[in-house]
Amino acid sequence: MSIERTTALRLPTHTALAAIFALESIKGFGPNKFKEIDAVGRTPEEVLDAPDLLPTRGKRGAALREAIAALPQNVRLDARERAERQLALATEYNSHILTYNDPAYPRRVYASNNPVPALFVRGPVELLSQDSAVACVGSRSIREPYVSALRRISEYLAISRITHVSGFALGADTIGHTAVHEAGGKTICVMPSGLDAPFPPENRELWKEFLASERAVFVSEFFFHRRASALTLRKRNKLIVALADGLFVAQSSASGGAMNAYRFAIEQKKPVSTLQADGSSDTSGNQEIADAHRPRLTVFDPARPLDGFTEWVLRL
Repeated sequence: MSIERTTALRLPTHTALAAIFALESIKGFGPNKFKEIDAVGRTPEEVLDAPDLLPTRGKRGAALREAIAALPQNVRLDARERAERQLALATEYNSHILTYNDPAYPRRVYASNNPVPALFVRGPVELLSQDSAVACVGSRSIREPYVSALRRISEYLAISRITHVSGFALGADTIGHTAVHEAGGKTICVMPSGLDAPFPPENRELWKEFLASERAVFVSEFFFHRRASALTLRKRNKLIVALADGLFVAQSSASGGAMNAYRFAIEQKKPVSTLQADGSSDTSGNQEIADAHRPRLTVFDPARPLDGFTEWVLRL
């Protein structure tokens, strides 16, 4: 049976986490507002106590300052209680909670359009900030020759010491995570739920294996005991892209979830690569990506994936 290793935990103060929870309760107060606060050298605690310190300008800023000042006492109390519970759970699950002032907070996420103010991490935090990282996503029903191409690409990432990032879902994600791990590489598993239980449950054994490894880490923007939903699954894709230098889409239909990652990569101005479509609906997403003819886009042959992929990686 795998045993999770014990590490020194990186945790924010109770007041810092409570301030984040309180501000997040305000409609429209998303990650970029926290980044605005940080950019002027302020903290969420300071803004919660003194709303005039919020640097957001115009009518939007005025409305947010008014909302902060009007936060009911019960909301503030609930935020403090939530912070206390989450810090206790982080300790119970041997996990970290990274905020901006922690040097382990990944620079790619901070620089993205999704600078999540608190990241929950289970495993070696240093994997989140490796020099090079590539996100690999695809269909849960991925098939040949795309399965073999994804395995070869994943093994290449491991051999090249490039960190692999994916969503721990069934199908393409699991194939990629497993291939990288078996080849001795490093992998980041971005979860759509709290880090207290595996999702999907079918990956429970892989979850246990990765928890015992120094080459795998789980990360989520969702607090402990939060269950996966359509919303969290979509948001998970945005964080996958934020943690990487570029995105590879192995196989996807035009309506597949992997296409959300593609659209987030466009938003974040990240390079994209994919495999040639075969004319079926299963690869209509690959065709949509290829037809976009965007800058820093590479499409390569699934029969010889490394011919194009290695060149694409070198340009990241």
